[in-house]
Amino acid sequence: MKNQNLDTIFNDTFKYAKKLAKEFYFKNWVKNPLKCPAFKGEIIHISRIGWEHTIKELHKSKMDILGRFCILERAKKLLESATQFQDYEKRNGNEYWAFDAVVQDIKIRVIIRAIKGKEKHFLSVIRKGSVQKEIDCDVSKQK
Repeated sequence: MKNQNLDTIFNDTFKYAKKLAKEFYFKNWVKNPLKCPAFKGEIIHISRIGWEHTIKELHKSKMDILGRFCILERAKKLLESATQFQDYEKRNGNEYWAFDAVVQDIKIRVIIRAIKGKEKHFLSVIRKGSVQKEIDCDVSKQK
């Protein structure tokens, strides 16, 4: 068992998810940029910058990147409906806005950036966790 590859299923899943995410990102989202209510209907541009930031493995594991693929649709939905952002920061002439929300039971954070006052664009999405639905399991109440 020394050199046995135990990641075949994961690697195949990752490749397939990357293909689906890339199709969504470039064939759907890039071609249909959205207007964000939090910016008074201003268009949030979707470009290769956001894609590269999403798939860059420098400080992320493949599992983290896979998680980001799975929440891209939620990021789009959040930006389409958000009326306010939670955080704002200006660094080196660049501006960053962070949107936090629960979208279909998943907590996410979406980052928008504007480089030196230019157009706003999607930079990143981060999965922050899941929301557990509370279920009343007290059988005594049902009797």
